[in-house]
Amino acid sequence: MTSQQSSTPFSRFALVTPRLIIVPTPLAISIPSYVTLFANLLADTSFCEMGFGEKFPVVKRTQEEMHKSIATRDIAQCWEKRGLGTFAVGWRPKEQVSDDMGRSLKDASEKVWIIDGDEMDNVCQILGDIEWLGYAGVRDATTTSLPPRDELDDPLPPWEEMVEMLYGVAPAYWGQGVAREAAEAVMQWAAAEKGVKRFIAETEKPNARSGRVLEKMGFRKSGTKYWKNEDEFEWERDAKSLE
Repeated sequence: MTSQQSSTPFSRFALVTPRLIIVPTPLAISIPSYVTLFANLLADTSFCEMGFGEKFPVVKRTQEEMHKSIATRDIAQCWEKRGLGTFAVGWRPKEQVSDDMGRSLKDASEKVWIIDGDEMDNVCQILGDIEWLGYAGVRDATTTSLPPRDELDDPLPPWEEMVEMLYGVAPAYWGQGVAREAAEAVMQWAAAEKGVKRFIAETEKPNARSGRVLEKMGFRKSGTKYWKNEDEFEWERDAKSLE
């Protein structure tokens, strides 16, 4: 099975790490197996409780409903407005995506590189056969997840300092370092290619596991109250620490 190629210019690239291939949603939305995975995650009780807390209800969606949700919530609200958003995360097929493909990200780890241009033609042909594990992403929190500005006590910093990092991995792959590897790659891309200066995140206070993942990625509790939720911890990481 092959994926359809997206006509959106910014979607024609992929990030690669030693184990993973990471594809932006405007391209990944055309991969049926990824849309199915995303729907299965939101219908999985253990995943939703770990990622969003006990109060977050599981939601069962059809393939068509999930496709529409991704197009509306991620592509329209994130990618089209800021050129940032969610990426699909899968095992890298090393026999088809070799170490000599692509280029290194500027000022980024040698463990992350980007494939674009003509080389993406070959990559697009194999996307439907990849084993998809979850997602990782970065988005401008000032236009997506935070309360309206008139409900905040203090003015927000520039958007480059308010980029929310998010991730989710299917329970079958927990404990394998997938979330950390994918999130690190996406953050390095955002800093190198989009000029992001600071990343923020939030976790439910009972969700110590997710907090430990953030700590391993260099995040620290910020003490801010952007989300105005007493049941959550807020975190931050300076993009300079990625270099």
